[in-house]
Amino acid sequence: MLKLFYTSLLVSSLLLAIGLGVAVPSYAAVSIIHGKTIIPAGNATSDKDLTIRNDKLAFSLAVGSAPPWGVARGCIVDIANVKADGSLSNDRVAFADFIPNNWSSWPTTYQTVDIVKDSKDEAIVKITRDFGKVIISTTYSLTSGSERIHVKTTMINEGEALVDMLSGYTLWPDAGYKFAVPIYSDKEEAVLNHPISDRFVGYDADWAIALHAPDMTEIKSKSRDLYTQHSLKKSESITFEGDYQVLASGDLSPVIRAEIERKKLPSGTLTGSVKTQQGKSVTEPAVVVLKKGVPYIWVIGKHGEYNIDLPVGDYQVYATGKGYSDSAKHDVNIKRNDSQTLSFSDLLAPGKVNIQVTDAQTTAALDAKIQIEKGNKPLIEFFGAKTFFTELDSVGQAQFTLAPGDYQLKVSAGANFVAKPVFIDATIVPNQTTNLVGAVTVSTYPTQHGWFAGDLHHHADVLEGSTSPMFLVRSQLAAGLNVTFVSDHDSTKNHEAIKALSDKRGVPFIPSIEISPSWGHFNVFPIEMGAQLSVEPGVDDVHSIIQDARRMGATVVASNHPYIPYGYLSSLEKNTAPGGFNPSIDLIEINSEVDYMKAVEKARQLWSEGLPYYYTAGSDTHDVWNETSGHNRMFVYTASKPDAKAFAQAMKNGHSYASFGPVIYPKNVMFGDTLKLAVNQSQSINFDLLSVNGLKLVQLIGNDGVISEQTLSGDKVSVMFDVPQKSGWVSLVVEDAKSYKAFSNPIWLKMVDQTSF
Repeated sequence: MLKLFYTSLLVSSLLLAIGLGVAVPSYAAVSIIHGKTIIPAGNATSDKDLTIRNDKLAFSLAVGSAPPWGVARGCIVDIANVKADGSLSNDRVAFADFIPNNWSSWPTTYQTVDIVKDSKDEAIVKITRDFGKVIISTTYSLTSGSERIHVKTTMINEGEALVDMLSGYTLWPDAGYKFAVPIYSDKEEAVLNHPISDRFVGYDADWAIALHAPDMTEIKSKSRDLYTQHSLKKSESITFEGDYQVLASGDLSPVIRAEIERKKLPSGTLTGSVKTQQGKSVTEPAVVVLKKGVPYIWVIGKHGEYNIDLPVGDYQVYATGKGYSDSAKHDVNIKRNDSQTLSFSDLLAPGKVNIQVTDAQTTAALDAKIQIEKGNKPLIEFFGAKTFFTELDSVGQAQFTLAPGDYQLKVSAGANFVAKPVFIDATIVPNQTTNLVGAVTVSTYPTQHGWFAGDLHHHADVLEGSTSPMFLVRSQLAAGLNVTFVSDHDSTKNHEAIKALSDKRGVPFIPSIEISPSWGHFNVFPIEMGAQLSVEPGVDDVHSIIQDARRMGATVVASNHPYIPYGYLSSLEKNTAPGGFNPSIDLIEINSEVDYMKAVEKARQLWSEGLPYYYTAGSDTHDVWNETSGHNRMFVYTASKPDAKAFAQAMKNGHSYASFGPVIYPKNVMFGDTLKLAVNQSQSINFDLLSVNGLKLVQLIGNDGVISEQTLSGDKVSVMFDVPQKSGWVSLVVEDAKSYKAFSNPIWLKMVDQTSF
């Protein structure tokens, strides 16, 4: 095996060309380049890193650089396609490699790098790392002229038997859109049952990366993780293989061609033209192929023509284009070695929508989110969106393109919290603008009562996040949030942009960062503008991480999704959190995207021990077009408009509650405060409750569980509870007619001598 060495002349010339903005010439030969990646916007920045490229693609291995999320070194952190002029595209991925057990913590002590082959025809690099007592070796291969990175991983267990593992390859794009494993597009996770394909694709108009994972038996993270469920006995080994296929456009026909080749499937060809009802060719048409009634693959044509190879079998197909209506669906039977022609001539050209959203009571313009509830929802997302937002400057106004047809649009402004969504019917006509008005009835204005709402776990466009600062602010304001917030993984690069946009609208901005080791994630806020993380999350322990958070100015440290496989409290239970428990954390997160009840119960357990660890809440949104900003949120009492420090301090004091919908207004005592009780002197606590969906139930919870429960009806109700005559705590759980809940922080109870009153 060859030792690591520097190809200094090649590196120098490539770096000079990149630095001068000169396109690097296309060449078919494979090369291994040592040092900082040549991929623009790449994350492999160490002089120990490796980049492997040919005339189709380049990828970088983080040998010296720290990978994201505390993953062990020696993995793919950058992938780029080669553009038509021979230059490299920007980095397309946050992470693309092998995960040994469903993003669990990764205890590692070493890595070795072997260059097995370095020729103009093929490059092979083998990286070996440890995962506790398991040795993991992955071989990365790239051949001349190939658009596929072949990966092969072997796990050898030198320790005690391991059971119920989920291991396999992952693909986490850092931009673009996602095409999930067919049939499972709406599943966050699923056990696969005879899948019609074994790949996941990240894509945009000018690129696509497909992960082919034939060993997979399960999906996680909306198909970004393709796992095999397995056990690993002592001294046993298991091997996985896969391919990362890198393309220079959003045309996915090469993906199905690769499947045909890989599985040696008999196939045929479908070809034809795509035109409008007026006989005009659609310049860049798409033909979408359905199998068993679900999207299977698509091809992007040129100059009104398309061509795609498909495995033998029965399909439905339709044609579309950017902003165009879909054609009728046609049944197709593909025969072996047979070429068929199917042309389309029934598409309609795009139309436009202009919508104004207002408060029905005050007529003031409202920030809003507009979604297609019924009507054409483009499958290929760079052809058209399903979700839109009103502008930041022209408040309440939105303009966008839709395919012609009948629609029902859902207009949301603080939906499920302060207002119900409004539904508008519209008919979109080709080449015309349709003007619409959405008047939203707002039921309550929490800021008038001193309450300010924030989504305290939200990402922009770092790593797997795909939301620009502009759309983060637009989405959070449309959700009816009263502060803006960002917590990108180990990065503060979006703080200045989001603050500027927030300042323009007079909205407080809470700058945060999600410190992301593999054994627990922490949102720390507010941090000073421009503060930079100085610890390495994949190496340093919890004490160093929290110390660094305080150095950056953080008032609070929150344990995010604490009981998922890589949550801090979960890792503490498994004894895999370096440094163990640090009592100086402040908040425990109710995360809307995972089962949060164990976190709720843990906080109550700590309250019963007299420990003030309070709730925080956030949606963990990465993509505002397909996820919901403010799905859950913290309502924080600050009396008047807060700055970031005042907002965080109020949370640290427990003056807040987490909600998925219901609104709570305490009348005579604040959450987080202490109610003094005297013997034989009863006291009551009073609240106004509100839900735009209708109230269902309220519970008073205490040290020993449910103390009292009241069945509710109507949108607004005042309730009163007598509190127990003993020291401890009480809190509220409010549930509405849609089963959305709110969880309050505790009100502390303290028995005192009457003379102290």
